[in-house]
Amino acid sequence: MLKVIVLCLSLLLLPGPDIQAAENCSLDLKQPVLITSVGQNLDALIISSMLAEMGAETVYLPLAKKEDLYNYKQIIISPGVSYKGLAAAGLKFEDETKRVQELVEAAGEHSCQLILIYLGGFIQGDARSQKLIDLLAPNVDVMVIYQGSGGPIDYFLATAAEKGIPVHFLQHLGNLCEELAPIFSIEVE
Repeated sequence: MLKVIVLCLSLLLLPGPDIQAAENCSLDLKQPVLITSVGQNLDALIISSMLAEMGAETVYLPLAKKEDLYNYKQIIISPGVSYKGLAAAGLKFEDETKRVQELVEAAGEHSCQLILIYLGGFIQGDARSQKLIDLLAPNVDVMVIYQGSGGPIDYFLATAAEKGIPVHFLQHLGNLCEELAPIFSIEVE
């Protein structure tokens, strides 16, 4: 029993992954901010609505293209496939993989800060959502992740540690405005 306790304590005291402290990362919104999803999930619309409610100037473009990035310093992208969303937009999954690659490339060319916000929502093990995340996550400047999302959270953390990407965690989606306010330096009235 003593060996088990010592082992557990040892594991608790081991250093975790080398993830850059998000507190040291400025996320002042350079307004207006472009918000889109890749995979046509509704999370980007929710994020846009919440930030707008908090007084931020947001532009929600569910089908943002690389040409749309010219007018923005920051782009918030929410990854995750919604099959209903893809069908409603008349898109194939391959269209979205091409679009995410173009957005990442254009953001680099125009020095746009890419912010990944992941609220969860897709089925764990969904290969198509994971493909979009694989294309996006290593190329972002900042990640904001709902801690209870499950799914690809281990992948996000490993990628953040490997690439030195700052990570902010959301604790409760029911208080999304209160959770996002300090991350984006917004005062909520």
